[in-house]
Amino acid sequence: MKHNILSSISALVIMLLIAIGFGACSSSDDDYEPAAALSANNQQVHFAGDNEETVILDPSDKSTYKIGVKVLRNNKKGTLTVPVVKNSTTTAGVTADEEVVFADGDSVATLTVSIPDTATVPQAFTYSLSLCSDEVDPYSYLDGGITLEARASIPTPVKIQFWIPNYLEQKWEETADDLGGGVYRITDFMHSGYGLVLTIKDGKRSLSLPAGSPLYTEDDWGGYGYGTPAIWWFTDDYVHLYPYGKEGGVDINDFEILPTYNCQWYAARNSGAFYLGYFQTADGSISGYWAPVYFQFE
Repeated sequence: MKHNILSSISALVIMLLIAIGFGACSSSDDDYEPAAALSANNQQVHFAGDNEETVILDPSDKSTYKIGVKVLRNNKKGTLTVPVVKNSTTTAGVTADEEVVFADGDSVATLTVSIPDTATVPQAFTYSLSLCSDEVDPYSYLDGGITLEARASIPTPVKIQFWIPNYLEQKWEETADDLGGGVYRITDFMHSGYGLVLTIKDGKRSLSLPAGSPLYTEDDWGGYGYGTPAIWWFTDDYVHLYPYGKEGGVDINDFEILPTYNCQWYAARNSGAFYLGYFQTADGSISGYWAPVYFQFE
């Protein structure tokens, strides 16, 4: 019996290793072929890690509907053409170059994703692309990988009211970009100059920072073993937040969001809540631990 169990485990491990080696060489996500053994000169072609996960489209400027996607290789020698597969999860009507070409002397190349230029209403478009070549390396972790999952969105502004019971009872209003798919991006949260992303999906809400945000985050709030991540409004110095504007009389200089603690979303009321580990005004007149922040879409 023990031998049979070990044999089953070994077979499962082998199957998993084969699955990892699948190449992105088919237009069907469920019809991949096993990747061939890598050559000694494999160029490790892969997507760049800094390709945008969410691209904002401007209906008044159709040039934004052409999205450049950056692809890298590990050397600059010779011209190289790599086929690109558009996977089935891509929104209907979205097109992409069928190949990306590296010029001799270049380690960076660009392919183009095109959103239908008839799109004008607020909506999101997803695109999933895979690189299909014996010059990819499916066995190594490389930057953006060999498959890119991204989205393009035509945003529409929405208003959200916030308040902190027992501390800031007077509500303040934020303008967010509805990026589609339940993603809302506030670009200037509490007039701080920094953004916050609110995502509502499958009846749950989550908070995150926009890509590239310099604000400080950590996996364990305060390092005290609470086991919950935190978003601090802190860079190389404390960031000031003004919920009612800079002339509104409230200046918050310590604001620590716990983005996963006690997540709440009330679909029937179109409202939700998140918790602060701690917050305090610059003059020390208002402060609190474990304070809930409520929000409601207008």
